[in-house]
Amino acid sequence: MVDQTPSTSLNAFIETRVDLEPTGQGSVVQIQLPSSGTFSRASWPQRRVVSTTAVRRDVETYTRSCLTSAGSIYFSKARKYPRTFLWRVLDNSKVLELRSVDLSKNDREPKEADILLQLGFSSAIRKGCVALADDEEGVISVFALTKSNELVTLTIPTTLFSDVAASEEMPEELCQMSSPSTIKFCNPHRLVAASPHQLVITLDDGGISKLKRRPGQDSSTWETVTCSEGKWTSSLRGLIRWQGSNSVRYNGMILDPNTAIAAEFSPSRKHLVTVCVNHTLKIWNLEKGSVVFSMDLLGQEREPQDVASVLLDAGNSEILRVFEAEGVIEGDEYYAVTYSPHEGGQFKIWAIRDADQGSLGVRFLYPDDILRPPDPEPGLESKAIWKLADFKIGQGTSSTSTEFWVLMRSNRRYKTYNLKFELVDLPAAWRSDWTLTVPGNLDQQMLPQISPSDVRDVTQLWLEHLLCAGRYSHAALETALSVYCSTRKVKEVTNPEGNLDDRLSSAIAARVNSQQVKDAKEHGTHSEQYREAIQEEWRLLHQEVQDLEKSSWQALTLAFDDHANMPWLLFTGGCAAIRECSQLESIAHNPPAVLQMSANLLEAPSIEDGPRRVSRLPYELAVLIRAAAGFREAFSSSFQQTCLAWLSNELWQEPLFSVPKRIEGYYDRCGFAEEISDSAITGLRDALTPIGDFDGLTTDRFLAIIEEMPRLMTTESSDLIFSKFGLKVLVRGAREMIDLHARILFDLLVLIVFIEIEVDKDITPKASLDTSVVFMALVDQLKRYRVMQWLARSTWTRTEGDTNRMSDGIQHNAMRNPSLTVLETLFAADVRPQSLERLSQSVTLSDTIQDLLVWITGGNDSSITLDQVLVNIQCSLLKDNDLELASSFLAFQPSTSWSTYVKGRFYLADGEPTEAALCFQKAAYKMAGKPSNDYHQASAGFLSPTEAAHFGQGLPFYYKHIHQLFHSNSCPSYASQFAQLALQLTPQSTSLEPPTSLLTSLLNSSLQTSDIQTAFTALARLPQHDQINLLPTMGKAILALPDGPKQLLDLPWPPHIHPAIDVYLSNDKSFQPKSPDRLTIPAERQRKILAAWRLKHGDFRGAAAALYPQLHITKKQTHKSGALPKFRLGGSGGEDFSGVEDRALDESYLSVINLMACIGGENENIGKRDNDDANDGGAWLLSAADGGKRKVVTISDVRKGWQKELDRRSAVEGGRWGFGLVGGDEMDIG
Repeated sequence: MVDQTPSTSLNAFIETRVDLEPTGQGSVVQIQLPSSGTFSRASWPQRRVVSTTAVRRDVETYTRSCLTSAGSIYFSKARKYPRTFLWRVLDNSKVLELRSVDLSKNDREPKEADILLQLGFSSAIRKGCVALADDEEGVISVFALTKSNELVTLTIPTTLFSDVAASEEMPEELCQMSSPSTIKFCNPHRLVAASPHQLVITLDDGGISKLKRRPGQDSSTWETVTCSEGKWTSSLRGLIRWQGSNSVRYNGMILDPNTAIAAEFSPSRKHLVTVCVNHTLKIWNLEKGSVVFSMDLLGQEREPQDVASVLLDAGNSEILRVFEAEGVIEGDEYYAVTYSPHEGGQFKIWAIRDADQGSLGVRFLYPDDILRPPDPEPGLESKAIWKLADFKIGQGTSSTSTEFWVLMRSNRRYKTYNLKFELVDLPAAWRSDWTLTVPGNLDQQMLPQISPSDVRDVTQLWLEHLLCAGRYSHAALETALSVYCSTRKVKEVTNPEGNLDDRLSSAIAARVNSQQVKDAKEHGTHSEQYREAIQEEWRLLHQEVQDLEKSSWQALTLAFDDHANMPWLLFTGGCAAIRECSQLESIAHNPPAVLQMSANLLEAPSIEDGPRRVSRLPYELAVLIRAAAGFREAFSSSFQQTCLAWLSNELWQEPLFSVPKRIEGYYDRCGFAEEISDSAITGLRDALTPIGDFDGLTTDRFLAIIEEMPRLMTTESSDLIFSKFGLKVLVRGAREMIDLHARILFDLLVLIVFIEIEVDKDITPKASLDTSVVFMALVDQLKRYRVMQWLARSTWTRTEGDTNRMSDGIQHNAMRNPSLTVLETLFAADVRPQSLERLSQSVTLSDTIQDLLVWITGGNDSSITLDQVLVNIQCSLLKDNDLELASSFLAFQPSTSWSTYVKGRFYLADGEPTEAALCFQKAAYKMAGKPSNDYHQASAGFLSPTEAAHFGQGLPFYYKHIHQLFHSNSCPSYASQFAQLALQLTPQSTSLEPPTSLLTSLLNSSLQTSDIQTAFTALARLPQHDQINLLPTMGKAILALPDGPKQLLDLPWPPHIHPAIDVYLSNDKSFQPKSPDRLTIPAERQRKILAAWRLKHGDFRGAAAALYPQLHITKKQTHKSGALPKFRLGGSGGEDFSGVEDRALDESYLSVINLMACIGGENENIGKRDNDDANDGGAWLLSAADGGKRKVVTISDVRKGWQKELDRRSAVEGGRWGFGLVGGDEMDIG
């Protein structure tokens, strides 16, 4: 026998893990199934759509509702979406959860299969007793055996996964139940389905039960036939068995040694291949009802007393697989692979030509070879016990190739292996061609650290870490918070429906004791004691999250999609799509020694060196990558964070010095000299030894690593698009690749800075290493990957139908989801999956992830620069009005005029008009010049076509646009400023009409800031018609000021507008009677202003006419005020009634008399004679004081009135007054 133990394995695959949380609100449909009987409308259970995620208050509830111990992925035979279904058992085996996990669908498929079905059972589901099958129409049949011995048949149309309303009117045949007679006397152990109409149940007595029904037949009744090793039987005697010495106790049952623990149908479904507890392979002829072949798994003859030593674990059903391999060995119908854990663990491959011929028709392939599974820890003295957890056989990319997937597990640790082989050459491939899968979720992000010099908020740093998109599931965070509050005796101060970040920070703050809070208030929020206490509490909370996450990622089973050639791995709380590593991932995840041994499996990277390309072996690059990573890992975490912080300045600030000076400055600012130890340098030199120590650090090796990062997208077209779940996988894979590349680049940058400053050039000339070239290449790539990291970790909320466009006009389609990353919304939805016609999905998924990385930075269009992409992203954030994200993304903005303008738009939206004005002014010259692109498309639609048309048309148009922005954002001072700039730069030509709209807007803005002079200038430039129309607005604003009348009189109004002003001040209702700008000041003030206006312009008669009505009003008010009572006893010594009212009346008389006197001659009157055309301002026919008759009032009339008033006062002073002095006839009583 030849022991074919696999040698060292190459990491050729990598997991892309995703959690199994619902994709959105309202996407979970819960259905509680009836307890027994035929499923009918009368017994239809409660159905409800879950709109919110339940909060798990303890670990037990979290484990019961979120973690599973049984599940798998079923691949439908129908080639239409959806066809990939993940099922798992939850809640103590009383809930069966189903969902679609297809990565892609046809672009003509209108609906998204994103609904999660949770089917509640009244009795727990038996372990190993769930099976799925489907018909050609794609209807999924789910079969489950419960502990109450009921067979539940669920007929689920795929529309239930894409339409919530489809579950409202469910047909009776959706769920039907039966109680097969067989399991009334024997306990079922395993359930397998050949089709929706054929099932087999393996029984604990060693027999099997075949269940059949005709197509269209009610699934509540099955034709049941029981089969034992000798014959079919349905008698009571045949159901009675004896308990032998080799019986096995399992899950409350006593299993006969002949009990089949694993069973699979032959391709023709005529035979059932089983592996039994007693370490034998048996093949049943289902038509004849007998065992036609039986043999020990290792082909050995065993005495009955020896069987007990090789009994198999009854709970492990993943030890048998049946597969076809066309055209491999002539005459073989199909093959079976079994695994025996005994004798060091061995696989056996059985070639089955004719099972009915017994040993003549079944044989071992390669009987002389011992096919052992890969050893996860070869050569190590490890006490860990590794066991085979699962294995799968699938067809390879060609008709004659086969893929073998193996899952090895030791407690929570696991490893996944792959072997691609031809059956005819299996032993050779078994020895050397095994490859390994890199575990997913290798998040090496450092935990937030604090230092005395770090002024950042500790809580904010931890929130950013914990709530980073895709890092931890929402259920794990909620449960960890509840557990933390319980163990730390903290009362949750907010309700579960509040924001998670608020509740996390509130719980941490509440835990810090009152004295620490008091110290923090006394010494400031950055008190070292307070910060350390907060940091420690966050560490404890993070540990709770980590513990829950570890329990969620325990590997359960493998699945393999033959159609897509895609392996899957199911965990207790998630799943992983296994994809092939990219070239750089293979180099980074493999030791150099392994790469050197597997040189034929990887393409040698190369770079351009003048007219030729220089190849570099992968292991050489792996040495450099690992050496740089080990060198960086030797630093303290605080120093690493310092390097990252200063790197941001180096990436995004305008360089002021040469490259060597920049390297030296970075070295000094970070403090390399104080941090790097001799041991770190020694470790670096040892790691570089395989390529010649420091002499092996060449420019081409550094550049070869950089060039292995994606640069071009595939050009093949496809009619596929990603599903929501597929986008989730794509974005997760992209984030892991982005983080890996960014980490490699950072490690190389730190190394090149160290080499430039500290390696003695006299000892190591570095003739083949140009540090400046390498440094700039690394900086350029780090810019891109820093942006990608931000996109992959930042989340926002978008609604279905929102679209954006990049500068090349390609549309970004946003899909509805409560919390999407910016990467998924702006970029991932645009990338199409590649066709599966030539390549497997495990390959195309990696290729598409690399396409996405290229697409982020402009795709294959070399005309799109990184600067354009950055501004495009910022515009998308502003268009969505997500100012918080836009503020965070400001750090990545370039120093271009277009970017500066967009910054101004951000500051304007954020309520900082001063900063906005500075940005707009700074960008003015270039933005007004010749446009470099279509700003409407370059802004992702943030700028309307009308706004974009203002660019490239000169400064007047640009400033007019800025004026409109400030005007629409209620910033009148800046609106006025930019309107003046626009007017100043507008060419003055008599052939051009004045910019009426701009002048009007300037006038309004100036009036809002009380800049009357600017407003008047704008008004003066308007056409006469517009001046008249805007006069009320101008007048109201002026007269609202404390010195408004003075300003009104001092302004140099043009003569043609004087009559309009006069009419406006007279408050004539015929002048825009419905205008909101009509004069609303008190009548007395209005008359005085009108008189002053007329007097200013020499209209004495008009001024007198304006004041004459006020004279009568003042006279009446004086008499009514009590100064002249209607009755008073006469006598000497009368009181002096001369007061404020008398003086006001005197002033009114004197004003009118003086104004009328200024008229001169016979025109000393107010009113209008028939032949009096001296006044063009209108007729002033005033009502007389004695009855409302209109007449002409002369100066003598006014003097008589004043004289009469003086006489009356004299009479009062002399005591000669009586009743009726006011408003009536006088009666003397003295």
